Amino acid sequence: MHLLFLLLNAIFSRVCAQLYTPTSTNDDGDVTQPGPCPGFLPSFPDFEFPHLMIPISSSNPGTAFPNTDTPYITAADIEMIFNFDIPMSRKGQTCNVEFLLPNKTELSTSSFELAGINGTYVFSLSMLGVGAVEGNTTYNNQPLQANPHGLPKTIHMQPGHAYEIGSTICVPGRISMTMSSPDSSLTWFQDWNQCAIGLFITYSL
Repeated sequence: MHLLFLLLNAIFSRVCAQLYTPTSTNDDGDVTQPGPCPGFLPSFPDFEFPHLMIPISSSNPGTAFPNTDTPYITAADIEMIFNFDIPMSRKGQTCNVEFLLPNKTELSTSSFELAGINGTYVFSLSMLGVGAVEGNTTYNNQPLQANPHGLPKTIHMQPGHAYEIGSTICVPGRISMTMSSPDSSLTWFQDWNQCAIGLFITYSL
């Protein structure tokens, strides 16, 4: 059974490596645009809001936290798992994973708190089709990762910037991203109004 698990994991990892290609314009993924917001979402339904946002904690590895609209990352402890569900209608299009972090003055219905030395955040990808389950997912039983070339991706984020994590050919089903930090804390209200803030998937042909 253990050998079968390793074989299946290797197969899924190769599939993800073929599909997922980081496309940032520089090492930090900064794709900030000029204008009143550092990044802009396309009109709905050409973007995906996370359908589930679940914290996990290395200091409380057996605790299953509830879903939240206010994600929070803490240095070397609390991570966030974001579930996105890709509809069949998007099959074959491009799914772009982005993190948008406007300045506080650019926000009208949201806010954030950021603290830390370097603002270092790490994004990783779970195996295709799996993700967090509310009431069940903990640090000890978090989704298996199948990070292809270029992931996990480390980004040094600052307010007033937009960051591209990478792009993949859209496969209908679940895409799950985990966000963590070794040195910083970030709390925000996930929001798409005016200047969007948080982790999103956008679609392109």
